[in-house]
Amino acid sequence: MMLAFVVSLVLSSSQAAEPSYYTVHDGTQPSLQSANQETSLQPLEAFSYLAATAAQAAADMDLMSWDHHQTPLVDPPDPYDRKSQYGTWVRDPRDQTCYNTRAKVLIRSSSVPVTFSGGRGCTVKTGQWHDPYSDRQYSDAADLQIDHVVPLKNSYISGGWKWDQQKKCLYANFLSNDFHLLAVDGGENMRKSDRTPEQFMPSNRAYACEYLSIWLKIKLIWNLAMTPSEANAISQLAQQNHCDSSILSIASKELRQQRQEIVDNMVLCAH
Repeated sequence: MMLAFVVSLVLSSSQAAEPSYYTVHDGTQPSLQSANQETSLQPLEAFSYLAATAAQAAADMDLMSWDHHQTPLVDPPDPYDRKSQYGTWVRDPRDQTCYNTRAKVLIRSSSVPVTFSGGRGCTVKTGQWHDPYSDRQYSDAADLQIDHVVPLKNSYISGGWKWDQQKKCLYANFLSNDFHLLAVDGGENMRKSDRTPEQFMPSNRAYACEYLSIWLKIKLIWNLAMTPSEANAISQLAQQNHCDSSILSIASKELRQQRQEIVDNMVLCAH
C-alpha cells in the first residue's frame, strides 16, 4: 500500500508547475498524506534527531515514506568541485596506521587477508572482493574503485553545499557503516559517475532492491533531498523489482546511531 501511495504522490507532484522536492521521513513529525499538504520540516538546515523513546528505538522506519516540500530546492551558489569542496581520501589522525579511506574499504570488504604494495605497506594490492554492482569476483585491487553510493556531486546539489568543509570531507570519507562506500568494478563506477537511480542502476539486477535501500538510507541519514524525477524513478524501480518492505526500511536506533557517528567523527577531517 505505501509503495503505491508514494508512486501516486510523486507522479502528481512531478506534473505540477511549482518546484518541489522530497526527503525521506525521519519520524520527527507526521509524514504527509497527500501531495497538497506541506511540512514545516527543514531537513537541510540541521540534523533533526529522533525522540529517544523505547517504542521509536525498536521501530523500523519505512524508507518509502517521504515528506513533500512544496518549495524550490535551493541551488548551490558555486559549481561543484570535488577537490576544493570534499577533498580527497584521508588518513584518520586517531589511529596509528598509514591506511587511507580507500585502503580501509578494501581491507574490510576483502574475504581474505589483503596484501600490500610499496615499501611502507600502505597500498592494498591483492585480496578477494565481490562487487555487488557487477556480481563478479576480483583479486586485483587495481580493478576496483571506491564508490560513494550517493555520489559527492549529488550530495552537494541535494543540500550538502550548505555543510562546512569538515562535514563535506567526512561525507567523502565516511566509514561508520558498510554501505556508504563500496568497492566496485571500475568500469561500473565510471558508468555510474554522478547519476541517480533515475539514470543508473547496477547491472546486477539481483542487487537492485539493496541498492535502492542504501540510496535512501544515505539520503535519510544525511538529510539530503530528492528531486521529483529521482523520487519517481525510485518508486517505479522498487515496484518493478518487487522490493520487499523489510529491505526498504531502517531501524530508528540505527538512524540515531549513524547521525551520532557523524557528530563523533568530525575530527577525522580536522587537520
